[in-house]
Amino acid sequence: MTVVDFASLPRLLGAHCTVDPDRLKRYEIPERGEPGKASGLVVPRSEAEVGQLLATCSAHGIPLVISAGRTGLVEAQRPEGECVLSLEKLNRPLSFTTPDGERFRFDESASPEAAADALGAWWRGLGQPPAHDGVLEVQAGMAVDAVNLILAPLGLMWPMEMGSSSAASVGGCIANASAGANAVCYGTAAHLAIQAFGYSGDGREVVSDAPAWKPVPADVLAINSAQPRPEWGLIGTQGVLGVITRATLRAYAIPVQREAALIPVADMPAAMRILAAARALFGDDVEEFEFIGKPALELVRELKGEAFRSPLARHEAPYYLLLQVKSHKAHVDLAGMLYEFLADDVGLAEDDIGYAPLKVLKEIRHSITEASNARMRKLGGGRLSFDTATPVAVFGDYLKVLEQELRAEFPQVALIAFGHAGVGGAHLHVLGSPESPAAVHGKALTRILFDVTQDFGGTFSAEHGVGSKWGSEFIARAPKAVQEALVAAKRRHDPQLTLSPRNFALERLLQA
Repeated sequence: MTVVDFASLPRLLGAHCTVDPDRLKRYEIPERGEPGKASGLVVPRSEAEVGQLLATCSAHGIPLVISAGRTGLVEAQRPEGECVLSLEKLNRPLSFTTPDGERFRFDESASPEAAADALGAWWRGLGQPPAHDGVLEVQAGMAVDAVNLILAPLGLMWPMEMGSSSAASVGGCIANASAGANAVCYGTAAHLAIQAFGYSGDGREVVSDAPAWKPVPADVLAINSAQPRPEWGLIGTQGVLGVITRATLRAYAIPVQREAALIPVADMPAAMRILAAARALFGDDVEEFEFIGKPALELVRELKGEAFRSPLARHEAPYYLLLQVKSHKAHVDLAGMLYEFLADDVGLAEDDIGYAPLKVLKEIRHSITEASNARMRKLGGGRLSFDTATPVAVFGDYLKVLEQELRAEFPQVALIAFGHAGVGGAHLHVLGSPESPAAVHGKALTRILFDVTQDFGGTFSAEHGVGSKWGSEFIARAPKAVQEALVAAKRRHDPQLTLSPRNFALERLLQA
């Protein structure tokens, strides 16, 4: 594909396009990985402008990479000569509709705080009718935390929980089918949407219906971003078929009660038996089931120092679980139920039941990446980061075998493991040292890790997407039928290969 001369981009793409090197720098540095190089930047101010830009870029052979919250970890937003399309200005709420059809439209210039106040006042003026299962319509560049700030006065939430929710965009989450800590209860961001609106790679309007959430059997892979579903359109296809500019979201009632505990376990197979028992007792009210390896917990302790707060007196177990349950009934003794479950059904001693306010437990869980970053900088040997998943039924055995296989060949490896055990998802950090840099053994470590994952019926990319980082793995490991379906959809929706041409190694697949 031939790209037009850089200097001509503003003439072709309009007033909101720049080729100023100083403006481009921010968009050339990904969350992780090496900096890229952008040929230009365009920041549309309306949805219609996005469609016009895509049509123009398709007609003139101008490739684009999409930038939204910029929290992605697979280098999908890193340009290598493409123009960057940023959705940062499409960041406001549009409307809220109650289940009985009453509709509130937000002021275009209102801040999230002002929008929340206005929505709350409108709702109270209606007599506070039932609002759960209402529909919030937002632009795609809006941050997840801003969505929840707006919904809070109505006692509602959009249950997308992750460490980057202050910046991660709604459109990015839906496009990636991001999971997060609450996926065990509510499904991925693909299921938390109702519809996604936007434009195909050549500028045609697209409306995509979200899939309904159904609990996944334990022997089936629950999250797998290495197997996009072209039939979902813009949802879950990671921006290679089109750009989401707006979405309607399901609004869920904030639970009346939530209780959680941090609990030690001897190994991950035991952890997964606890999940099965918790589901048998609490059913769909198991809201989170996260795991934290001891090395990850130790890193958080090191990072926080004297500020570290843990509900446990001892930290000797190989793994810890964050089990959170909910109830929409005020009269239920949820704390008592959880305690009895852990003491009687699981058989934990009182000292091993780490009760604490949710804020304390969530701070531990969401500090792991920051702590890993700090240790990586201190060691100076770099890091390899992975996002894998297997079916829940084999997840405990998978982690056990994976660690054995890695240590058998690389005994010096520092493995930091944590993640969404409730849906079989693992975030894995392999830290190197100056004597043994992670990059030196990168290919061998990646091969071992992905081979073991594949042996357990898992995926090399659970929820973070494929991007350009794992394009070669997609070619090597994704079923041919999956590759062919994605290539066929790319030809239909983006025939000029305008959008993210390197993601999923699509340039190579189309040439082949």
